[in-house]
Amino acid sequence: MTTRPIKIEGVIPALASPCDENDCFLEDKFVNLISHLYSQGVHGVYVCGATGDGYNMRLEERKRAAELAVEVSREYGGLAILHIGCYNTRDAVELAEHAAHIEADAVASIPPVNRTFEQVMSYYTDVAKAAQLPTLIYQVPLLSHLHLTVEDMLRLLDIEGVTGMKYTDWNLFIVKRLMMARPDITILNGFDEVFCLSLINGAHGGVGTSYNLFPVLYVKIYNAVKAGNIARAMELQNIFLAFVEKWHKNGYRAVFEYLMRRKGYGDHFFRRPRETIDPELLRNIEPELNRHIADIEAAIHAVP
Repeated sequence: MTTRPIKIEGVIPALASPCDENDCFLEDKFVNLISHLYSQGVHGVYVCGATGDGYNMRLEERKRAAELAVEVSREYGGLAILHIGCYNTRDAVELAEHAAHIEADAVASIPPVNRTFEQVMSYYTDVAKAAQLPTLIYQVPLLSHLHLTVEDMLRLLDIEGVTGMKYTDWNLFIVKRLMMARPDITILNGFDEVFCLSLINGAHGGVGTSYNLFPVLYVKIYNAVKAGNIARAMELQNIFLAFVEKWHKNGYRAVFEYLMRRKGYGDHFFRRPRETIDPELLRNIEPELNRHIADIEAAIHAVP
């Protein structure tokens, strides 16, 4: 197997996937979101992951989302990374082959949940072979229920076609260890709360949910770290942390969907059964949410 060389780095939003009341994928809203994010300076898009509700979309909808993301990304010169993870290898291979057909830049996949390490090895071997594209594995114990050791990760990174990983865990020392052991791999951070610290430890970029809401914030953090202005990068990161504390306490998905709706990106982004905010709770938390968002906007527009 040979995969074409490609530089995967920067701010890559984990795209939300707008849908209607009947859970049908809304193509126009999706394209509008991608175009807006590129206009804000992001470097690529990540399609149909957990934020994109990919596991709850039909395979044909996921293929169509992939096609649209590749098409729009070509217009802006950005990367289109397709999450092809499924509960079974058969469907993941089908999406991987489709990704190759439409010439996506790379594929990635959460490992199937509650499986042995050897089963995960087999899964990634099959999808990388099917994709014939740079393939990113995952470290995401929160979702996979699989706690990989560094040695496990290195074995997965040795699979033919695997070129890096999306690292969604809190122990950033492991990022440094992986980069020391495999300096040629790509590592993308998956926890928005430690984006800056992950970059400092060697990550090449990040894939995140809140990039949909605050793309310029993350572009500025990324650029500040690249320029060696760590104090500025951490200032921006810490302003986001004040916001995310309120966000997480009041329903992660429900608050995200509410804020995306408020920005005009669509009415729904997660398929049923949905999590919604109680109207009385929203009235209580909205002033504080607005204050944190105003702080983020002010920080974004501050010099430099």
